[in-house]
Parts: sequence; C-alpha cells; structure tokens
Amino acid sequence: MKSFFIFFVIFMSVSISFADYREYDYKASIYSKNYHADMMLLRAMEVDIAGVDYDNKIIDLLLYEEDRVKIRERGYSLQINWSKGVSIDTAVDEEYKTSYEIERFVQTANGLFPSLTKLVEIGKSLEGRSIWALKISDNAAKREIEEPTILFNSMHHAREVMTPEVSLDVIEYLLSNYESDEKVKSWVNNNEIWVVPMLNVDGNNKVWTERALWRKNTRDGHGVDLNRNYPFGWNSCNGSSGSKNADDYRGPEPASEPETRALMGLVEEIKPVFDISYHSYSNLVLYPYGCRNSPGASPQAMIEIGNEIGELLGYRAGTPPELLYQADGGDIDWMLGEHQVIPYVIELNSRSDGFQPDYERTRDKTVELNRKGWMYLLDQLSASGVRGVVRSKNFVNASIRVYKNNELIQNYKINPDGTFHIVLLPGDYHLDFGNKNLDGIYKVKSELINLGDI
Repeated sequence: MKSFFIFFVIFMSVSISFADYREYDYKASIYSKNYHADMMLLRAMEVDIAGVDYDNKIIDLLLYEEDRVKIRERGYSLQINWSKGVSIDTAVDEEYKTSYEIERFVQTANGLFPSLTKLVEIGKSLEGRSIWALKISDNAAKREIEEPTILFNSMHHAREVMTPEVSLDVIEYLLSNYESDEKVKSWVNNNEIWVVPMLNVDGNNKVWTERALWRKNTRDGHGVDLNRNYPFGWNSCNGSSGSKNADDYRGPEPASEPETRALMGLVEEIKPVFDISYHSYSNLVLYPYGCRNSPGASPQAMIEIGNEIGELLGYRAGTPPELLYQADGGDIDWMLGEHQVIPYVIELNSRSDGFQPDYERTRDKTVELNRKGWMYLLDQLSASGVRGVVRSKNFVNASIRVYKNNELIQNYKINPDGTFHIVLLPGDYHLDFGNKNLDGIYKVKSELINLGDI
C-alpha cells in the first residue's frame, strides 16, 4: 500500500514558477526585556509578528522600512536577520505542495482506498478553487453517529507551507498502516477521522506565484486573515486589525470569507470531539481562549490534554494571551465556544526553521515528531469521559449538566443528531440529564463510559 505514496511523490510533482521577491524589507528580531508589554506595543503598531522563542523571549518581525524606523524610534534594538536583496532564503522549496498537488493527493488516496475514505468538497475559495476534506473510517461512506469524530486542518495562513505536510502524513500513515498495525486499525475502525490539508488554497497559490510570505486569502487584492474571521469573539479584544493592509485584517464582518465558512460548515456537520489546527512557527501548543475577557471557564480536561501534547512534542503549551498576544476571531475559540469541540493550535517548528524551512532537512523530522501529538489525541477519543446517543425526539436544545464536588463545571448541549461526548478527567461526577432515570454519580476512569441509547 505504501507504493501509492512513493508513486505520488515521484510522478505527481508540478513545476511552479513564481516571482522571486518578498513584500517585506526586513526580517528582524527583538530580544524582549518585558515580553507581554512589548507584544502589546508591537500589536498596537500593527507590525507582522512572525513567531517567537517564548523561553528566551525573542520576537521575530517582518518589517517594512517605515516599521523599522518606528520601532527604532521607540528605543528597541533590532537584530536584522535578512533584508531585501540579500535574503538568505530566496524562494519556497519546490518540494512543498501546491493546492493542485494537494488535490491530486487526496483524490489518489480516495481512489486507492475507497472503502476507508470519503472525499468531500467542503467549499470553494474566492477564486473558485476546491477546498477538500478527506474522511478516514472503516465504513467511510456511512455516517456512524456512535463513533467519535476528530478533525485535523492545515494552512489557514498561506505562507505556512509545512502545515499541510503534517495533515497529509496523517492520511498517509493511517491508510498505509491500516492492514499491518492493529492500533491504526483500531483508530480507523472505531472513529471518524477528518482531514482538511489546505484551507487557504488561493493564498497558497499567491505564495507560489507572487509573494512568498503572503499570509491571508486574496480578497480584493488585500486579503483577509482567515484565522481572525470566525464569528465567536470577532473583533472583541483588539486581537485583530480593521486595516485591510494589516496581516491580521479580520474582514468586513464575521465569517465573511468562503474559506472560513467551508470549515465552519464541516464542523457544524460532523461535530468533532477534538480538533488540531496546524500553524507555524514557534514550537507552541495553544488552546482557547484567545482573549483574556472571553466568557466562561475552559474545560480542565482541555488544558491537561494540551499540556500533555506539549510535553510529548517538547513545545510550550498555553493560551494565546499567555504565550503570544490576544487573538480574536480564531477557529479554536469558535469551535469551543459554539460547538464544544476541544481544539488546539500547534505552531510547528522553531525560529531557526521559520515559515519555509528546507524541505529535505526539516519535513520528515517535523511530521514524525508531530505524530506523537495527533496519535495521542486519537487515543483520547477512547479515554476518560462520557458519551452516548439520545434517541428521544424531545432532546432538541437539551443539555447535560456536569457537576464535580457540587460545582457546575460544564453545561453540555446535546448535538442535533442526539450524540454527546463529554471529555472529563478521571474522577467522580454528578451528571444531570434532566431525566431521573439517568441522573446520578458516574465514576469516570481511564475507560470511557458509553451510556448507549437513551
């Protein structure tokens, strides 16, 4: 089965020509003495924060000449890493994949593994390109509501060319090892696994054909940051920009972009338990919320699982305000706040790698490391928690109230198809189903309690 992927790499590569220039004059670094205050100031100046080394408090910036002048006037010392005309990285490595190559990859995977995969066009971009999702399951054509669902997505931001490689590795690894690896077979047989390997297909084309460090989609030439365009908390905490020229421009209104709506539609349909959204760079695992003033407490299980993923990868884990800056209108806040998904952003790679590292040197070690994260999350689908299916027609808008030590810790809304999957840390919980035959104390341990049909 692995021969498919070898064949694809050899024969499906596409030669791409693109303009060999960058829109920025400099890539520079600040060695911060007051990290969070400096982050707030830089955000207010609307300069492009490329990534960080959180432990050493180093902030990487992409700057125009006028930005460099403003920052120097503020008294900052800048280390210039490259400047226009003398950049050490003059082009995107052609081994990374275009939207066309992604499309051919998922189509070929679907053709070779028709019983294990289902290929869905979840939407079209502004320029009419297809946005693809691939479902992997033992009965992929069938919706099995008793099985938990998980989602992996990549490339909200066009310049982050390593991110689709991780999503494609999820596909390749699961399909290639299904027959030979019992753990892989168990994951595929007992879950519905969805992968969106490239959301920002137009922006990716712009990276290859025009501007290698382009971040947004291509709305009206100026573009919109797709990961500031989700409705939950949109424009709520100065965590995005209203300026069309800013790299974190939020768009004219929530969910204004077809790419954003494509992922939203998929999530609303499949109701995943977990999601990983792959980004780069900074060696971080981020979980909600992106704004300090976001309503409600984050589930403790989400924090513990995120911290464990960070330990496995050797990445720092926390919220965007803790580790970077406030960010509103992001996909993970929308997923948790609107759909009870437990979501993560994983910022792949370090400062030394940047957005577009050498493919041969970096690709395999990146995807192999990140297998630890997505495999751990697949294991969590059958770890501690409570799940089941409500068959009654009277459950619409019904909730399950979860108490621990007499304190309400979660009010879980039952999904429209009657399913529920509440991820909890091991312990004793009181679950109030609004039904005296089901209410009571549940001991949640390492094995999932499945209440079955109700």
